Amino acid sequence: GRDFGAWLVTIARNLVADHFKSSRFRLEVTTGEMLDANEVERSPEDSVLESLSDTLLLDAVRRLSPQQQECATLRFLQGLSVAETARVMGKNEGAVRALQYRAVRGLARFLGDKGDKRE
Repeated sequence: GRDFGAWLVTIARNLVADHFKSSRFRLEVTTGEMLDANEVERSPEDSVLESLSDTLLLDAVRRLSPQQQECATLRFLQGLSVAETARVMGKNEGAVRALQYRAVRGLARFLGDKGDKRE
């Protein structure tokens, strides 16, 4: 004694609801979209600040002695150990440590001078 069409609509509605609730249906995000979502777009200000930092650092490195420049480049940019740097430079490890120390102190002094002028 009930409407056959209403009965079919109810069945269809329940099937659709079950489908969306079931474990077969998941909100899937492709790996490419996940990687893109994690990336933070850099602002123009960040780019300018990074460029200024790079420029200041390069200027400071240029003010070091040639041996200090070579030591800093080998140790920090190329990632060589103290022993490897000593072999490349033809020096003992103690001399390389001293050069590295003087280079780092010089960079700190040069960058500190630049920082004071900007304020």
